[in-house]
Amino acid sequence: MLFIKNTVKTLFDVTPNNISEAILTSDEPLILKGFGSSWPIVKAAQQSNEQAVEYLKKMERGVAVNTCYLAPKEQGRIFYNDDMSGFNFKTKPQILSDVLTEILEQAASRQPKTIYIGSTSIKQILPSLVEETLASPLLSNAIYNIWLGNKSKVAAHFDFLQNLACCVVGKRRFTLFPPEQIKNLYCGPLDKAPGGQPISLVDFEQPDFEQFPKFKDAIDNAMVAELEAGDAIVLPSMWFHYVEGLGDLNVLLNHWWRTSPNYMGNPTDALHHAILSIRDLPTAQRNAWKHLFDHYVFEYEKDNFNHITNSAKSILNSPLDELQARALRANLQNKLRR
Repeated sequence: MLFIKNTVKTLFDVTPNNISEAILTSDEPLILKGFGSSWPIVKAAQQSNEQAVEYLKKMERGVAVNTCYLAPKEQGRIFYNDDMSGFNFKTKPQILSDVLTEILEQAASRQPKTIYIGSTSIKQILPSLVEETLASPLLSNAIYNIWLGNKSKVAAHFDFLQNLACCVVGKRRFTLFPPEQIKNLYCGPLDKAPGGQPISLVDFEQPDFEQFPKFKDAIDNAMVAELEAGDAIVLPSMWFHYVEGLGDLNVLLNHWWRTSPNYMGNPTDALHHAILSIRDLPTAQRNAWKHLFDHYVFEYEKDNFNHITNSAKSILNSPLDELQARALRANLQNKLRR
């Protein structure tokens, strides 16, 4: 386990009823202590894992879910295989009730295999749980998922969307890094990762500082948050997070949402396009395009374009409206087909 000197700020007396937009849009991670403590699933979990399992089994609809299995030798680390040609886990569709039973059985094993269900729609498999645990009217349009399993370690990664994650069964530990630490986290492939986003290749349990020397700087800038059943954490967009399930049964409910309109594009697409069209240009050209990106994107100021007649500004106006966004997307799609 890494020694992290910085802890995440904790807010008390924040409930689904009094959560504010300021909390949900915070630029820093925040622990919301006891956020979901009144939820029936949390109360069941506080009695026992068996009670939590029975509670969930009564709700489930018999829909098969994609379930990951790791051999005991992997010690719960969801990762690549040895040559990074694939991953170190196998997946198969399973009925949730069967998965929950299997997790309870593994708790008695001296060398348990890891069982893990990630990022699965709650509305699909446990629709009645939505009514009991939907965090706030402010998140009514959020993507609402469940993460479930026994002891596990999910490599550090980022998400574009804002995240409110609620631990409802077991315990979770989050190790967090601000976005600028990407240079010290040694991320793997952009286009092939266990959960879709690039992950840190550092083994946080046994970091190899000869292979990954800059990871020491990442540790100095890291923050840690430990959640018990009923606690939640606000994860700002683009923060890296390494997530450990610490109990024999762990269930997390998370809400993803974006702070920009849904008709806007996904920045990952822009990154991929920049790799295609800019990265391999000669240095002088690449630097020239950096100035243009700063001017039009990263250091954008409306006043910089006052010399243009308003009716002619088009996409130089900010923010884009939905019609402009659709027209821009169509124009890009046409150009990419050439």
